Amino acid sequence: MKDPEHWLYRFDAGEWLRAAENELVRARAALRAKQQRPGLAGARRAAGMAWNAVLCTGPSLDESYGRSYMDHLKRIREDPAIPEQVRIAADALLGAPLSPEVVQLGPGDTRLADAAQTIVEHARDRVTPRASA
Repeated sequence: MKDPEHWLYRFDAGEWLRAAENELVRARAALRAKQQRPGLAGARRAAGMAWNAVLCTGPSLDESYGRSYMDHLKRIREDPAIPEQVRIAADALLGAPLSPEVVQLGPGDTRLADAAQTIVEHARDRVTPRASA
C-alpha cells in the first residue's frame, strides 16, 4: 500500500530498494574519492532506505526501528533476530568517524559501502526471498 503522505509508505519495497542501490553507488564513489563525510552519509542512507523496504512489507509497522536511518541502524545492531554479519555491518556504519584519522595514498577505502551493501542485500533477501531449488 502506498501513501504519498506517509514517511514510510510513500514508496513501495521495490522503490526503496532501488533508491538504496542508487545511494550505495554514490556512497561508494565518494568513499573511493576519499570523501569520507558524504560517503559515510550515503552508506548510512543506503542501508536505511533498504531497511525501509523491510519495514513497509511487514504486516504492521515495527515502531522499534524508529523513523530515521540512524534509528534503523541502531536497532539492526541490537536485534538478535538479525544475522550477525548484518549486525556487524550496522555497527561499522554507526561507529565510523565522519573524518578519517589518516589520509591514505591511492584509492579511498570503500569498506563502509561494503557494510551498507551487506544490509541492502539482507533487506532484499527479506523482501524478495529467493526461490528454493
